[in-house]
Amino acid sequence: MAAVQPCALLLVIGPDWHVGTVSANVGMLGDFRPATVVGQPLADIIGSKAIHTLRNRLAWLSSDESEVQDYGVEWGDVMLDIRATGDDGRYLIEAELAVEARLPDGIGMVRSMSDRLSGNQPADLAGQAMRLLHSLIGFERVLICNERDEVIASNLKSDTKAGGETARTARLIADRDAEQVPLVGEESSLIAKAAYLAPTGEEVERLAEWGIASTMSLPLRIDGDLVASLHAYNSTPKRIGAERLSVAHLFAERLVARMARRGWDDYS
Repeated sequence: MAAVQPCALLLVIGPDWHVGTVSANVGMLGDFRPATVVGQPLADIIGSKAIHTLRNRLAWLSSDESEVQDYGVEWGDVMLDIRATGDDGRYLIEAELAVEARLPDGIGMVRSMSDRLSGNQPADLAGQAMRLLHSLIGFERVLICNERDEVIASNLKSDTKAGGETARTARLIADRDAEQVPLVGEESSLIAKAAYLAPTGEEVERLAEWGIASTMSLPLRIDGDLVASLHAYNSTPKRIGAERLSVAHLFAERLVARMARRGWDDYS
């Protein structure tokens, strides 16, 4: 079975709201052992108030491709940022330790960044956007690639390096060398959608060769169709807050929609 990174707790919940799969770091929530958590009601693990909030948030899921987030959520004495998706009555939940407080106005940040883009040429818009995203998330290299994995724009001048593979789901590596956390319980196809899956041995080797310690890859869609990917790379371990990540993602998706309206040839 796959493993996850230590910064995030993974849970797969069945239609009966019992735990089917859990990562071995569930002890971050209290005196829990993964073997005894599997099969238990989730409410017994996170509490009745937290389960009520989580149920309400999961009700927003509209399709197998959609996901929901919640930020600064308290499960017991731990502050977490939550990401969840579902399929056929089951839910994948990733709860990562919060690294920053709630942003004062995330939506306002997206609007402000969008308003700062000027001109009508798609490549110019993309270049401006990558520099804004670099300031927002702090990764050393930020770039957008088309579906052919070709670099459209980067925050770095004369960036001739290869881009990243097309991201069909969010994928985050906070520290390529972090100790991996095993999963306990049932196999589930939902696990493949986890953003904080631990990198494979081949991925670790390749990132080390390139001098990359942390990465971020996000799919960019227009009307549900995958048209591009946003990638970020850093030479040292790095993880940004989930709300800041969502601001970056929303801004990038607004960017590709604007590029398409300006005649972006890679969008069809």
